[in-house]
Amino acid sequence: MVQWGEEDCTKVIELIHDIRANILAVGLPYGTFTSFEREYPAMLAALYGQDPLIVLGGPIATYLSETLLTDVAPEAIIIQGEAEHILPTIVERWLSRQPISDIRGIHYLDKSTGTAVRVPRRLADLASSPAPFRGHILDIYSQGGQIFTETSRGCSWAACTFCLRGLTDIAGKGHEYRRRLPGVVATDLGRLHAMGITDVTFADEDFLGAFIPETQSFVDALQQSITSSPRLDASLTIHSVYSRRDSSDDRARREAILKKLAQIGLQKAFLGIESCSPSQLKRYAKGHTREEAVAAARLLQKLDIRVEIGVILFDPLCTLDEIEDSLAFMRANGLASLASGLSSSLRLQIASHYLSILNKYEVQHGRKLYGRKLDADTLSYPYKFVEPSVQTFYDSVELWNRRVHSIYYPAKSLSRFGATGALGGAVHTLREATERFREASCDAMLSALAAMKRGREADPVLEDLFGAAATSLATAVLTSLGKTPPSALADHPVFRQAVTAAQRFVPQSMAR
Repeated sequence: MVQWGEEDCTKVIELIHDIRANILAVGLPYGTFTSFEREYPAMLAALYGQDPLIVLGGPIATYLSETLLTDVAPEAIIIQGEAEHILPTIVERWLSRQPISDIRGIHYLDKSTGTAVRVPRRLADLASSPAPFRGHILDIYSQGGQIFTETSRGCSWAACTFCLRGLTDIAGKGHEYRRRLPGVVATDLGRLHAMGITDVTFADEDFLGAFIPETQSFVDALQQSITSSPRLDASLTIHSVYSRRDSSDDRARREAILKKLAQIGLQKAFLGIESCSPSQLKRYAKGHTREEAVAAARLLQKLDIRVEIGVILFDPLCTLDEIEDSLAFMRANGLASLASGLSSSLRLQIASHYLSILNKYEVQHGRKLYGRKLDADTLSYPYKFVEPSVQTFYDSVELWNRRVHSIYYPAKSLSRFGATGALGGAVHTLREATERFREASCDAMLSALAAMKRGREADPVLEDLFGAAATSLATAVLTSLGKTPPSALADHPVFRQAVTAAQRFVPQSMAR
């Protein structure tokens, strides 16, 4: 369904009929509960035989297993957490009609008694995990899909208050951080490169980890094992790149590790900076300072590794002063142009530590800030902001986010890859335009905040500045994509989305 870019299950049902499928295994990532609930009855009815096997996994299944078993798929076996060792075992037991009650990490309803059975989880042994199946990848890649691999699971920091632990770990502790064997990773990268895939993203939460000797050993082994590799993107923590507490020797070792990764093919690093307000960083328990974030970004740029940063500008307890401080620091230190989403808001997820912080605040202040009805698609709760002025500002900014989403996100996606990607050399023009849009968005929000401090409304300022920024980006999209041979991208869905959106923003006289 990723390949087809659809949520309708018509093609799935056709496939079930074509191969007379009697096993249905569905991964349920964020955003899929509603569509699965709608489509599941038709898929179930299409399965062959009287006693088909249904297995559900992924984040939605892990955290909403009881809801799925009670209200949606009582015949399913739920895999909680990591699935690659569990799913084959379930299938083998089903084929041989053997019991499954001793398989770790599953939740199901016993058919004879109707009672729920939940078997405790255990962490997957990555050292025994083979390279992933890749037979289906080229079709997804040809449609503009992002291709992922991984070297590790868990997080060596594992303390951020907003993070939903428990998908790739159990206790949510740094000691649960694990790595794959470097030879297996190298084999997978070589296979992808041989298939003609030019860009791959590591799915790791924390690609480098916290411990320099272990990281150095892994990267050395990876470099020695790799014969060929696509260009690589990875997510890094700030302290895995730069720490103010490092000795000069440690700092040199970190830089040497990054240089080797650049030689292997690391072209872009994502840094979860989240905020440049000291008080907000403390509330998020990020552990790094904003000065360290700047130093980490600059080190990567010095090594010709492009940088993208994650930002959580809004959270329930934030103030206008924190927002302004964060935006101003990012703009002054060259971070605003690197932000994937400059005005993102915190997702208040089930089982996160931030939820406990908010519960404590509500008790202390006698105020209710979040709704208790869980959004099953995002595993999060709706909330309002403690400061009414923040709510006003957020509503105005979010209105513009919805307006520019159709042009910004395709532009960001198309500019992700290098000159050998879908756009060729035109990618550089589009990438620069995307960065200018981010800076203009930052300036727009800072100007709107200044207006609010003077007692004026933010909307007219955002209308003027965001509107101009969106038009400028749309013009750059049409200019950049106009240089690309149409035949090369005629069927590229993201290309079509970008052009269609750009034409809505740019006056017809300019578009011609």
